[in-house]
Amino acid sequence: SSGINAEYGDWKGYFTAKKRDRSPSVWGLDCEMVYTAGGMELARVTVVNHKGETALDMLVNPTERVLDYNTRFSGVTEKGLAGVKAKLFDAQKALYKLITIDCILVGHSLESDLHALQMIHRNVVDTSLVFYGGGYKRGLATLSAECLGRIIQSADAGHDSTEDAVAALDLMKHKLKTTDNVKI
Repeated sequence: SSGINAEYGDWKGYFTAKKRDRSPSVWGLDCEMVYTAGGMELARVTVVNHKGETALDMLVNPTERVLDYNTRFSGVTEKGLAGVKAKLFDAQKALYKLITIDCILVGHSLESDLHALQMIHRNVVDTSLVFYGGGYKRGLATLSAECLGRIIQSADAGHDSTEDAVAALDLMKHKLKTTDNVKI
């Protein structure tokens, strides 16, 4: 059974989307995390539709005390999270309302995002694996520059999860357009 706070053995607190009478859709997903006394925790979740339009962009207040905002990479600051009331469960509920079990989530290194969201989803396209090369995962910024001619993650303020989610989607569109016998 799927749902919020379903029991999955050691995966307590994880959730899955549910089956709904909606056409399957494609969503770009990116999360930003911060270091806390309890480990890495979600601080921002962003979902964009296939056109790159933002469907969800939510800051999340971590459960544990923040040790390092990791701003250089996360773009999240202490000031930015000040006053944020949303918790992980609120982000899970928002995702639960938005996506279905049949939708496709596209992102870069999605295992980190899904773990931070405590989400189990079976239809994922991970650009870090699609563009895997030379025995290592290639960075999203490198792939974006090489394949799309687009510079991302260049701001001193850190990553922008919307920019990253759109870049992952656009990388997959590029891959499909440049692969023989694929029509999009």
